[in-house]
Amino acid sequence: MGKKGQKGQKDLPELYDEVKKRVNLALTPTGINGLDAIASSLDISRSELVERIGRNLIPVNVNSLTQEEKEAIKKH
Repeated sequence: MGKKGQKGQKDLPELYDEVKKRVNLALTPTGINGLDAIASSLDISRSELVERIGRNLIPVNVNSLTQEEKEAIKKH
């Protein structure tokens, strides 16, 4: 991650050993607000929050969920 307020150079990895690729996510305003609140509390961007979850640096332990809980999440 580059310095705050400075744009990184295109096609050069900044924090990780890979160049980031742009992706699009569709979220409700409530989901965006929740994501922003978590990112803000960690003093990182939305993108970096999702990156760290994807790299399991911020664990989301779905293995501890019961099958019923997983099914409820799928339906919600």
